[in-house]
Amino acid sequence: MKNMKNEVEDYPEDFDGVFRFTNASDEDFTTLWNNKEYTYPAGKTVPMIIANSTQEETQQIRKYFAKRLAEREFFKSKDFKRIKNGTPNPNGGGTLVPSMFNEGLLQPWIDQCLTPLPVGRATVKTLPSDVIATKGTKPLGTGTKENPFPKVDLNAEFKESNEEMLGQR
Repeated sequence: MKNMKNEVEDYPEDFDGVFRFTNASDEDFTTLWNNKEYTYPAGKTVPMIIANSTQEETQQIRKYFAKRLAEREFFKSKDFKRIKNGTPNPNGGGTLVPSMFNEGLLQPWIDQCLTPLPVGRATVKTLPSDVIATKGTKPLGTGTKENPFPKVDLNAEFKESNEEMLGQR
């Protein structure tokens, strides 16, 4: 029976405990995972070390990276350039959907990610998180026992804070 997507595979007998990723293309491959930017050098095989991941998770991440690299290379190929503006409809009336392609065409590039090349070193850069500093902790009043939620015009209360926050963008 064929393995399903995301199913855990058996490791080969000669597996040394380190998954490796090969970038067989002629340019560096940069991709994101968990708000970190991973750069794999061109023409090198690199050990994959993903912080706080099990071996099974690293293997799945490796597959995602392989697919991303395969798509990047496919989108630069002659096959994609031939169909990117649409495949002519044989019955006339324009073109078929331009983004349709057989994902089986990606398999040669994906397989290259498993073929060892000279060992290199990946670079990992943590990207800044996209946190917006807000000042929404202003007390609005205590209310009464009958109505604990006082009626307050929030736009008037936070007018200065909103102008300051929007001025920063």
